[in-house]
Amino acid sequence: MLRRILALALVAAPLTLDHASAMCWFGCPDPTEAHARKIFENLLKTRFDKPGKVLSFKQTMTERLEMHATGEKGFELFFNASVEFPEGANLECKPDDAGTFPEGCSPSKFYVTAPRSSDPKGKQYVAPGSTIAFDEEYRFYAEGDGWKGPDGNVYTK
Repeated sequence: MLRRILALALVAAPLTLDHASAMCWFGCPDPTEAHARKIFENLLKTRFDKPGKVLSFKQTMTERLEMHATGEKGFELFFNASVEFPEGANLECKPDDAGTFPEGCSPSKFYVTAPRSSDPKGKQYVAPGSTIAFDEEYRFYAEGDGWKGPDGNVYTK
């Protein structure tokens, strides 16, 4: 009898949950530090026009999320990283002698890779040979049998 009830529950579960939740109903493997590092490397290329060398990358905390209004599952992964820019980056944004930045460039020294509302607006100048510290978090959302990262890719195992 118990087997029949379990079988019926397994058959009915995908009908009562949205697709992403149904796939992760029994739990998708959590996003990993390796996933976050891959995303970080992908997003570095979109924020800076010159290559950077990741010197360190360390996960500091994780947190599972569930949006109560929608039931959508999420996951946050917090990390610290440092990146050396041997050639610098966004050199067209170098401030003039008065410290004025060209239009479209940000004077902010707060560097991030993941888009969010508090992002520095505009490109950020990085002097050649500089090492930049990043203290960030990435939010993932359940999608199919994996997690969609801030770079738009879905990560599984």
